Amino acid sequence: MVTARTAAGDRLQPLPRADWALFLDIDGTLIEHADHPEGVSIPDHLPDVLTRLQFALDGAVALVSGRTIDWMDKRFAPARLPASGQHGAEIRLAPDAPSVPIPTPTWRRPLEEALERELAAWPGVFIEHKPLSLAVHFRAVASSGEAIMAKVIELGSGLDGSVEFLKGRFVIEVRQGGHDKGTAVAQFMNTALFTGRKPVFLGDDVTDEDGFRAARAAGGLAVAVGPRATQQADFRLDTPEEVRHWLAGIPELLERVGS
Repeated sequence: MVTARTAAGDRLQPLPRADWALFLDIDGTLIEHADHPEGVSIPDHLPDVLTRLQFALDGAVALVSGRTIDWMDKRFAPARLPASGQHGAEIRLAPDAPSVPIPTPTWRRPLEEALERELAAWPGVFIEHKPLSLAVHFRAVASSGEAIMAKVIELGSGLDGSVEFLKGRFVIEVRQGGHDKGTAVAQFMNTALFTGRKPVFLGDDVTDEDGFRAARAAGGLAVAVGPRATQQADFRLDTPEEVRHWLAGIPELLERVGS
C-alpha cells in the first residue's frame, strides 16, 4: 500500500490514485455533527472541494448518506454529485440522472405515529422524518439512550419483520431491510463512471460499516473518521476538518503525480 505522512508526520494516509472512486458519508465525515440534524454547518469552501474532486477523478465521487438526496443538492449547491440517500433507499447514479427511490415501506407511517406517541415520555428526543426511513435522535437525553432504542425496536419489530435498526451515535436509524450503504456502493461500481476503479469509502459511524465492507470486497479501502472502533479501517482520519483538508489536497497531488 502506497501511503503518505500527515502534516504532523505521526500517521500514514493513503496516497491518492487517479483510479480511485470516492464514496463519502456526510455527518461526522464531511461535516461536524450537531445537536439537531438541521443545525449542521456546511463550510463555505466544501462545495468547491467536491467539484474539484469530481474533475480530478473524472466524476467518480459520490455522497452516500442517511440524508435525502434533495437535502444534499440544496446544502452542497452548486456542487451536484452522484448520490445515495436514506441508507441506500434512494440513489442517483450520475449527476444528471434521476433519483430512484424504493417503494415507500408500508410500516413507515404507522411507525412514525407510534413513535410520536410513545417517545413523548422523553422530552428532548427528536424524530427525523425522512420519506423512506426514520431516525430517532437522543443526544439531548443520552443517559436514556438504551431505553429509547429498546422502545423503538419494540415498536418497529411489532409492525413489520423486514424493518432494520442501526444504532449509531445518539441516534437509531430505522430503515427497510435489503438496502444499505453497501448495496449503494455496489450499484455505483456497476456504472460507467465508477466501474474499473478502486473504491474508497469514508465514514464515521456504524451505518458506514456496510460501505466499508463493500469497498474492501471490491479491492478498495475503508477510511474511518473519528474515534469509533472498527475492525475494517485501513486508515483513519481524526475529524471532519482533517477529512476536508485531505480531500482538498487530492487534486493537486494527482496533478503532481501525473506531471
